[in-house]
Amino acid sequence: MSIKRTEYEVTESINCPLYVKGDIMSLTMKSCSCAEGKEVCLVLARDFMNLLVKVQSDPEWNNFKRAETLSCSGCSGLIKFSERDRHDTPDAESKRAVPRLLRVMEELNGRPVDCPFLDALRTDRIDYILDNFESQAVPAHTVLVKQNRPSLKLYLVLSGRFALERNKEVVTILSAGEIIGEMSCLGAVRTLWNVRALEDSLVVDVTAQEFGHLLSSSATVLIYIAKLLAIRLELLNAVKLIDTKATMSGSLEDITPAELFQVFHLHQKTGVLKLNLDRGDASVSFREGGIVNASYLNSIGKEAIFTILGEDNGSYRFIPGLSSADHKAAEIGEFMMLLMEGVQKEDERTDVAS
Repeated sequence: MSIKRTEYEVTESINCPLYVKGDIMSLTMKSCSCAEGKEVCLVLARDFMNLLVKVQSDPEWNNFKRAETLSCSGCSGLIKFSERDRHDTPDAESKRAVPRLLRVMEELNGRPVDCPFLDALRTDRIDYILDNFESQAVPAHTVLVKQNRPSLKLYLVLSGRFALERNKEVVTILSAGEIIGEMSCLGAVRTLWNVRALEDSLVVDVTAQEFGHLLSSSATVLIYIAKLLAIRLELLNAVKLIDTKATMSGSLEDITPAELFQVFHLHQKTGVLKLNLDRGDASVSFREGGIVNASYLNSIGKEAIFTILGEDNGSYRFIPGLSSADHKAAEIGEFMMLLMEGVQKEDERTDVAS
């Protein structure tokens, strides 16, 4: 007697060290194979051999047992499996494959993950993803991806929330099911965003190289990433527009230099304050509200600040962003002490003049 290839699907996995629900195994007249890409379980192989003997010796037993769920003999864990429907079609397989991946994600996360990225995967790439993604816990406040830095991984958020930031400003919030790092994985030299965990979170990641292989073999994933890039680039353009509108400008007739400095300090602004004063142009650089550079006339640093504080006529404009040198520069002094010393010097000059 001969039998055709028969496939069995794991319907339940109880602490099994090798197999999960949805894994497929096969049995033929001459061989048995466990889930593709996984180690062979000797206990399960022995169970399959016993099953093969029963099928060969008693065809009626096979017909009777086909609809039943079978169990392995067990070791440290146990699996249950049943014969797959012989009328399964590729479409049916596709519908089963993605839920299998989602179940694995759910096991990692503890609850279901709604993810358009996973929905875009081809059936034959499911095992590839399972083999190459690694889980990673991300504590609250951790910066997962740094703006203007190379990023070598793609991340899929399983749980928690992340802030997508541009120049310290929160642009949007990313939650479970969304991906991070798509730009760098597509060859961008530096990332466009800062991505910071707002709470304890869980992600799975894959290297840029592995992600590139996935893109090259899956048109649906490529289309999904293209749509995502369009959305993210639209966000970037909106941020740039906001930055342009946020460039503050005005007259020193309405606000004194000391008051202006305090505004930028309290709001932790990063950028350059340009002043057009009666005696010439001045420049003050702020990094997160602290003063890191200043120049006016022939003075720099503290002396320039003290001189600017004495001016009361002119115009100003604030431009977000700093040079790389100012980003690395130390603050020229503790802000409030600097301001108090400058105001005191101006008072002394006023007293002398009077």
